[in-house]
Amino acid sequence: MNTKLQAGQRLVYQTDQDGFFVGTTVADPDPKNPGVWLIPAGCVELAPPPIGSGKKAIWSGYKWKVIDM
Repeated sequence: MNTKLQAGQRLVYQTDQDGFFVGTTVADPDPKNPGVWLIPAGCVELAPPPIGSGKKAIWSGYKWKVIDM
């Protein structure tokens, strides 16, 4: 999951409809509000923890949890 960032972008972490981590994407700055980022739907700014074999990360609404698959 090697999302390439361009200048002025921020890495964010994409979840699926159930909250499971599926990859990375980028957030762009809000052109009307300096210092504010446009976070894509289903994304969070906090990176998931390392995910071992046979595990998945799920976003609980305020933190990541690593669970067995």
